[in-house]
Amino acid sequence: MEGLIGKGEKRIDGYDKVTGKGLFASDYVNQFPNLAHIKAYRSPYAHAKIRSFDVSKAEALEGVICILTGYEPGLDWDQFPKTSVIAKDETLWAGQIIALVCADTLEIAEKAIELIEADFEKLPAVLSYNEAIKPNPVSVVDPDYETRPLGFTDRPGDRASNRVSPNVVGAFKLHAGDVDNAMAKAETIVEGEFWTGKKTASPLECANAICRYDSDGGITMWSNGAGVHGVIKQGICRILHMEESKVRIIQPYMGGSFGSRLNPYIEMLTALICLKTKKTVSFQYTREELFIGAPSNWPCMTKVKLGATKEGTIIANDYYLAEEIGACLNNTFFSGRLSSSGAIPVYRFPNLRMDTCAVATNTVPAAEYRGLGCPEAEFGIECLVNQLADELGMSPVEVRMKNIIDKGERDAHGELITSIGLKACLQSVADVIKVEEEPKQDMGVWKKGRGCAVGGKQNTPLGRSEAEVWYNSDGSLQLFISCDENGMGATTTMAQIVANEFQVPITEVRVTKGDTAITPYDNYSASSRTTYNTGNAVKFACEDAISKLKEEIARVYGLHPSKVELKGKKAFLSGSHLQEVDIPSLFNPTSMFTQGNWGLQKGSPVKGRGIFCPAPIHQWNDKGLSDRVWNWFQYSAAAVEVAVNEETGQVKVLKVASSADTGNPINPKLVESQIEGGVHMAIGFYLNEEHLFDENGKIANANFSDYRLPTILDMPMNEDVYPLINPDPLPDGPYGAKGMAESIVIPVGPAIAHGIYKAVGVRVNGYPMTAERVLALIKEKKAKEAAK
Repeated sequence: MEGLIGKGEKRIDGYDKVTGKGLFASDYVNQFPNLAHIKAYRSPYAHAKIRSFDVSKAEALEGVICILTGYEPGLDWDQFPKTSVIAKDETLWAGQIIALVCADTLEIAEKAIELIEADFEKLPAVLSYNEAIKPNPVSVVDPDYETRPLGFTDRPGDRASNRVSPNVVGAFKLHAGDVDNAMAKAETIVEGEFWTGKKTASPLECANAICRYDSDGGITMWSNGAGVHGVIKQGICRILHMEESKVRIIQPYMGGSFGSRLNPYIEMLTALICLKTKKTVSFQYTREELFIGAPSNWPCMTKVKLGATKEGTIIANDYYLAEEIGACLNNTFFSGRLSSSGAIPVYRFPNLRMDTCAVATNTVPAAEYRGLGCPEAEFGIECLVNQLADELGMSPVEVRMKNIIDKGERDAHGELITSIGLKACLQSVADVIKVEEEPKQDMGVWKKGRGCAVGGKQNTPLGRSEAEVWYNSDGSLQLFISCDENGMGATTTMAQIVANEFQVPITEVRVTKGDTAITPYDNYSASSRTTYNTGNAVKFACEDAISKLKEEIARVYGLHPSKVELKGKKAFLSGSHLQEVDIPSLFNPTSMFTQGNWGLQKGSPVKGRGIFCPAPIHQWNDKGLSDRVWNWFQYSAAAVEVAVNEETGQVKVLKVASSADTGNPINPKLVESQIEGGVHMAIGFYLNEEHLFDENGKIANANFSDYRLPTILDMPMNEDVYPLINPDPLPDGPYGAKGMAESIVIPVGPAIAHGIYKAVGVRVNGYPMTAERVLALIKEKKAKEAAK
């Protein structure tokens, strides 16, 4: 049969999900009798001292099993995920847990929460980057948690400042070339300051976990968290000091993640209560709790200055970035390096000064979210590239084509770029939207404009993936994997690899995934690594199984294994009296008259095992330079046509084209789905979504009524959405494939921003680009014009 790589195979989980036969993690609450329930008492203030906290009435309520506070002995809260740290004497964000109640029913647990009596002293709170770095700011973090390098300057005003805010808790720098000298020679300079909003991932299924106490003192957990081996199980074993043999994690269908479920905040607390009560317990977040108690993205503030020649060649980039990371105590993760990473492999920057930092605030702690800060970090650069083109009277496509890195070149870090199809991506979206042509103005007060942008994101070489493939004695195939299926179709892609290697229809491959007692190790699915990491492991497992199967068949007929070829259930032989044999017929049944110690045996599959782990990175020097900081890079381009209402400031995306460099796509239909989903998610990022705070520093729009996720009315029509694929094979990817889903969201925002400028002549410098903000810019522009 024809190979399956590059074919749009149907999703293997589609039927179960469409018909409701497939169980999601939250469905398992109906599977357990006598299930106990957990609810959290949370801080109503962004920053407060806990003067008194009385749980006696709650403990006396019939049906309450236990109440756990931050004073539970034997726990090192510094090791827990940031949003699961239970406050003791002081709360650091509105929504931080102060106590957990476990009760016989959810209703009793909720009633017990109401009976808890607490008295707080409200303290000054820091809710934004600007507040965190102003002179003599309130300190969010305890000095004992200080982790930033000594001598770092956060540059809140000018470079000569030596002031460092106590809220700057991490830093990174990359200095390549001589920026000051290059900037002095630049014939054109564009610069600006840019901001982004704080937002929450909004998967359909809220975070939840069920944990059963087993008779041997171990636990079995069903969770929609990511990373059953590398995140959840290892975290529980390390933090709660459990033996690996006594922790089993099962991942049913997941109702989305977007990175947010990489943080095992609910799993750690559910396991803790399970061990304390020796009962089967359930902890399910409400939608409000996802906003106030689950990790958010991290907003970025950037200051960017680009120097270029009059022909549009960029010769210098002076770049400052600050990640606003919320109340992240004991920070060892954030430094600005992750966010700024995407800005490095896109353009040639012969002279780059990149200073980045992480800033703590009294808001919900940040964690992984789609793009890992790259959409926030690259927004300002892309806006200025468009401005540079406008000021030089050049096409934004032409300027980018001059400056985009080519394959075989090295980025500012010093890394070799081995796969980049970005120029083809850019040209394809520009052609579809006709970016270089003026749209017809035929909508009255609605003015049209077109814009484009590009984006890049790193792949983090973190962790290994393993896979097992079984060729059963009846010729059927089984695949065992532990990568996360967040809804993107990863299991279909992996099954497609197996079907391709064994030359069978994909329907003949059965996939078992996400059970630490059955499926082999995988770290987690993040940084768009699944197709690359797990895909390689699956391919190697197939090759291992095929090699073993060939060897066994060759032994039966006295052949060298190289003389055996497999195709599904058939083996084709060279140099034998037989040219073709039925493979299942070669598996011997168990009998008292035959040996069963070797050879193909009925009921015993031929097992192949594959392991893949990327090569390690190389430590960068004091200037941030290294020949391997990341693994590989994904790229995308976007072009849009928008309409802006001059009277209200409302922005509509009329048309959008998005193109991904996927390497060789294994399943183009899944890639197109990721492009379409990423584009529509990005429209929400850039036009609607942000946290709004009340007078106590609590998120005031922690619900789907007030947190403005885009609806169908905010989206362009189906026929005006153009998903495009422009692959450039990745040398070490399976069949040349690589991930792409995160990069899709990066260029959509700056493309919209440029469309707004082309439509009404105002440049936005941050997002979300709400109607109120755009209207304020239009009024400011008109006032300046009237004053002339």
